[in-house]
Amino acid sequence: MTKIIQASEIEEGAALLQDGQLVAFPTETVFGLGAIANNADAVKSVYAVKGRPSDNPLIVHIADPEDIFDYMIDDDPDRHDLIEKLTAQFWPGPLTLVVPVKPDTFPGVVTGGMDTVGIRLPDHGTTRALIRATGFPIVGPSANISGKPSPTQVAHVMHDFDGVIGGVVNAEPTRIGVESTVLDLTDSRGLIILRPGYITKSMLAEVVTDMPIYMGGTIANNAEEAPKAPGMKYIHYSPNQPVMAVSSDKMANVLADLSSQSIKVALATSENNFEKYKTSVASILSLGPTIETATQQLFAALRTFDDQENIQQIVVELYPDTEKNGAYRNRLIKASSTVVE
Repeated sequence: MTKIIQASEIEEGAALLQDGQLVAFPTETVFGLGAIANNADAVKSVYAVKGRPSDNPLIVHIADPEDIFDYMIDDDPDRHDLIEKLTAQFWPGPLTLVVPVKPDTFPGVVTGGMDTVGIRLPDHGTTRALIRATGFPIVGPSANISGKPSPTQVAHVMHDFDGVIGGVVNAEPTRIGVESTVLDLTDSRGLIILRPGYITKSMLAEVVTDMPIYMGGTIANNAEEAPKAPGMKYIHYSPNQPVMAVSSDKMANVLADLSSQSIKVALATSENNFEKYKTSVASILSLGPTIETATQQLFAALRTFDDQENIQQIVVELYPDTEKNGAYRNRLIKASSTVVE
């Protein structure tokens, strides 16, 4: 049985990790599925229990900002200065930095066979204490079955992995609700945002004023190429029922069409639309009043509907295409079989 580990029992969680077992841990974004990053067999078991392809690299979590230089090739003074600038502004927090990995630091299963590694410092004191007590960084992909909505609370982790992993660190639901922004520092063209997240391009540009910042694609350049970061190549975040992402101005017509076909619909929508549509669907959840609340609640809403067997179609409000809404739109569109806007 999977143990619920309290903050006062963090040494117990560290012992499980040192023993090669898996321990789920909280961050400010989503819960991660932790394995000590120097144990290839432990890391392989992360892939195995998640059902995740092994060419999808794993992000390494550290306990202190300066630790990044222990695990990367630090031979470029400009990149070193850039890292110090970025980490001073955004760490601890939801920013993953992709850097050249120091040889023989992590087994190849961590990096997906790449010569780079993604490193981040989570904004959660209990988890940083867990990493320190473990004595080595831990990998931490989202603690869910691969392809399913990411977990934002302990109950989500237990739903997927109770009896399968060694433990889960107890904590309140996560604050942000989607995974970190992934920023590639190894491209000669400039900084590349490989995965959008809470930290936006504009926020980065306020700190980095002397080099270009580009938005990368959502998939690797071709089907044979290994991705540099999680979430670039395979279907993500999808519940069992089909998901339709629908803009607010198209919502009424879409719901009317589904109703005419007697399709049982679950709807996740903004607070503004909640009263308008609550009698039009079989199940409804509010995403709250802002894009921040919508982003925080998106995965939880998908998981809630996933457990409702009578639901045939999930409809989720698609917010307008602005930079601020980028992380929300990215995750929702990945989960959706149909987009209407």
